[in-house]
Order: sequence, then C-alpha cells, then structure tokens
Amino acid sequence: MVATGIAFAVTEHLKLEPAPIKSTHVTKDFSPTCGCNTSKAVVAFALRRSDRVTISVVDPADNDREIRILLGAENRPAGRLRVVWDGRNDAGRLAPNGNYQVLVHLELSRRRIILPNIIRLDTQVPKITRVSFSSHTISPDGDHVKDVLHISYHLSERARILLYVDGKLAEQTRYRAGRSGKFDWKGGLDGQTLTGWHDLTLQAVDLVGNDSAETDPIPVRVRILNLKPARIRVAAGKTFRLAISTDRKSVRWHFNGKFELAQSRSLLLRAPAAPGRYRAVVRSGPYRASALVVVR
Repeated sequence: MVATGIAFAVTEHLKLEPAPIKSTHVTKDFSPTCGCNTSKAVVAFALRRSDRVTISVVDPADNDREIRILLGAENRPAGRLRVVWDGRNDAGRLAPNGNYQVLVHLELSRRRIILPNIIRLDTQVPKITRVSFSSHTISPDGDHVKDVLHISYHLSERARILLYVDGKLAEQTRYRAGRSGKFDWKGGLDGQTLTGWHDLTLQAVDLVGNDSAETDPIPVRVRILNLKPARIRVAAGKTFRLAISTDRKSVRWHFNGKFELAQSRSLLLRAPAAPGRYRAVVRSGPYRASALVVVR
C-alpha cells in the first residue's frame, strides 16, 4: 500500500509539472525535391530548462522506427531550439513519401516525447490532364462575344495552375481541388491586351512546390480589330478593298472626309483623285485600326 501511494503521488506530481518543452512549431508538408522554399521541414520548440537533447525523425507506421537523427545527444540551454530535416535518412537516401513524427529525448529529465505534429513528406508531382480551350480565337473587345478563353482541365491533386503565354507567366489560379475544373483568360500579359497568335501552356504546382511538366503548347489568336493590308498602293480614282478582322457586327470607318457605318467584313473604297498619302481608319467600340493608302 505504501508503494502504491508513492507511485500515485509521483504520477500526480508529473501531471502538475509543466511540460519540459513548449511553443512547438513543426512543418506540416514539404518536398525535399522541389528546389523551393518548402524543400525542408523545420522543427522548433523551447526548452523550459537546460538538458541533454536528442531529436529524431520516426516513422509512426513502422512502430516509430528511427529514420534520421537531427540532433544527437547535445547539451542545450533553456530556450529556443531549432533543427531542420532535409527528407533524408541517416544513410543519406531520400525517405519514402509518407507521414513522419519527431521524437525528443531529454536525457537529464528522463523523458521521451513524441510530438503529435505530423510531417508529410511529398515528392509526388501533380498531373494536369484533359486540357481543352473553348476556342482558338478570342476577341476581348467588350462586346460579350468570345471576350474570354475558357480553359478546362483535370488535376490529379490539390494544386494551383500556371498559364504561360509564349513562355511568360500570364496568369495563376489559387489552389484548386484535385478534380475537373476551368478558368478564364482575357488575353492579357503584363497588364497589356495581346493581339495575334500566341502559344499557351499550363503547369500545375501543388501545396509543397512540386510542379508538373508544362502541357503541349496550344496556339490561340487574340483578335480585337485589324485592317488588311496595313499599307496599300492604288491609282488615283480607283477602287480598292480593305479586309476587316473583328467579331463585332458593325464598325465605323473614316476615309478621305467620309464617315460611315459598315456591317460587312470588308470595305470597298475609292481612292482620292489627288495623289498623296491617306489614312483609312476603322473604329470598333474603344478600339481603332488604320491602313495607309498611297495614291499614285
């Protein structure tokens, strides 16, 4: 009975005694192969009093088998302590993907503490598949006809999507669930609306920085308003034709003092009688295009 009472008293005392470590911070997810700022796992906590400390990474799925010693039996004073795991075992090989925990051995206090925090090691590259575009031509001119490009995709895991235009980053989404989805591109790059043909590719980057290969480039034309040819030579008094590239139903044109509305995709104009250089101008909403007409 005396022994039982003593054991009970010791147990109750341990319950009342503050934990020997506090202010714990452990990285939740990391990828040692990503080459980014999430390539290492940080373990940090504060010692309440000085002790001889060993810190190890263990595998909870394998009876807490030791994977890596991060700090080996070192005398440390009370205060903040920080170690880093690069995802490798004691032999220098990369540990398998999975969940790990940290074991703290305080030799002087005779305590072995497994931190409850889970460290997830993840080197699995996300996959982006089933990529399709709503059209190969968009016209972001504000008329609500093909103003944006709808991009459909499927993600293998939670990730954000990066859109590259001619190799330059144009858009990136927030993190999205690992399933099918879509997002829109309005034809912009570096704050400017593009025109002409451009190659678009996509890339997926997961929560810990693993990134997929870029998809095969898909050509997309950004068309707002264009006149062809941009320069034309014509004899005085002769007629000539300019092609209008736009998706608006009508445009306004101005040439040689005339202002008219056109609903076709080409203009048939007559050159002035006097030789010289003239400018044919077409307006579509807030956009403007022109062609130089050289009259001989």
